[in-house]
Amino acid sequence: MRLQEKRVSESEGREIAPIDVRWVNVEAIGEPGQRRFRLLISSGTETTVFWMEKLQVDALGRALEQLLDQLPEDEEADDFQAAEPQFDLQSDRQFRVGKLEIGYDETRDRIVLIAYDIEEPESFGPAAVCRLTRTQSSEISEEADRVVAAGRPRCVMCGTPMGPGPHACANQNGHLREEYELD
Repeated sequence: MRLQEKRVSESEGREIAPIDVRWVNVEAIGEPGQRRFRLLISSGTETTVFWMEKLQVDALGRALEQLLDQLPEDEEADDFQAAEPQFDLQSDRQFRVGKLEIGYDETRDRIVLIAYDIEEPESFGPAAVCRLTRTQSSEISEEADRVVAAGRPRCVMCGTPMGPGPHACANQNGHLREEYELD
């Protein structure tokens, strides 16, 4: 997949300059069962915040892992130097993700993430286009897995997340509530 320097939505004419990502982070904010998830992307000068659902974070992590497994081995190291990540959490560039597309830019050896704002028509075009290194993509995948797994424990019988009270397991027809209480 080859991207031009600016991607333009034909119907609305919005110009999207791809972000060459310097730092990434996946976070969950709040208590399990009430968490909000976000992907932080920084170019070094500007931060973009992707607000996502838990399932979207999980799917993104798995998709990046699968894509990385399919790519040929890379002999060159990533361009960006390791440094203390800096994110502007008050950035105006924040949106709720409705749709994500993932691709690979072979000429730059970058994973391309295209995100659409759920509150805008898809015909308006993407809200953000990001170019990630393989290392950054791997970090997102690992962090997504860690953040998603840190939520509420799942019932071993039905796989449903369990809350603080008794769990009425669908596989037990709602019986044996006391057996599956969380401490």
